[in-house]
Amino acid sequence: MTALEWRCRWLLRAYPAWYRRQRGEEMLGTLMEASPAGRRWPSWRDIRAMLIGGLRVRAGQQRRLSTPDNLRLAGLLGVALALLWLIGNNLGSDIMFWAHVYPAAAPANLGNQAAAGLLALAAVLAAWFAPWPVVAAPALAGAVLWVYSGDRVMASQPAGLLILLVILTAGRERMPRSWLGLAGLVFALTLLEQFTAAPGLYFLYTPLIYAPWVVLGAMILWAAVDARPAVAMAIYLASNYLIFTLIGYAGYGTAPVAAWEWYLPAAGVAVLGAWALWRLRRQAVL
Repeated sequence: MTALEWRCRWLLRAYPAWYRRQRGEEMLGTLMEASPAGRRWPSWRDIRAMLIGGLRVRAGQQRRLSTPDNLRLAGLLGVALALLWLIGNNLGSDIMFWAHVYPAAAPANLGNQAAAGLLALAAVLAAWFAPWPVVAAPALAGAVLWVYSGDRVMASQPAGLLILLVILTAGRERMPRSWLGLAGLVFALTLLEQFTAAPGLYFLYTPLIYAPWVVLGAMILWAAVDARPAVAMAIYLASNYLIFTLIGYAGYGTAPVAAWEWYLPAAGVAVLGAWALWRLRRQAVL
């Protein structure tokens, strides 16, 4: 085995084992033929293509879905992330009441609020694994219970997101399971932020405030491989920073102290969404 062949086989490890079994020898032959005689390494262009191609296969792009299909999956992930933020805040607050961390008395409908959150959480998880009826049942029940047991104005956001979840899961393709890590991270960070109300965990509050922006930065970098999570993050930010503020303003007249606190995030979300959609369009089949 020559040094060039050894290095080409090493590059093939960017792809998962099942993909190498199916197409490894074919790709190795193409890579070897593209390398001039006497070279010990493939060209930088071929190395870059192999690494990015391997990451795309691992990210689920090997199915080469159309732009509408990829857009639906990105929207579904964005709705799931927005719901997980709301669910994490809801359940975390309930737990703090039950643990007597909050000085105020627990609301009388606390059990119903927790049940609504758990139903919504079940619907979000089902969106990855279960058939459409299994997603629709807890989602619709959670939406009704959330509106019935909570603030009717603010409950319109989770109820609307749950209905969107039902609509978007009607398609044939399911979200890649690799996205569960991002969903779990968003939910865990949100839940932990609520737990910082406990005196022993308050030191985590500042790091948790900045953690979502670190996640956003990682998704922007990952867009070079798969733009769908970046589109989802734009939807997540639009829902939980802009729409949440807008609903509060429409229902109760509460608004940011300064105008830039509304316009600057709106501009940022618009730029992120437009750029991520452009990347998605380039990565999908026409």
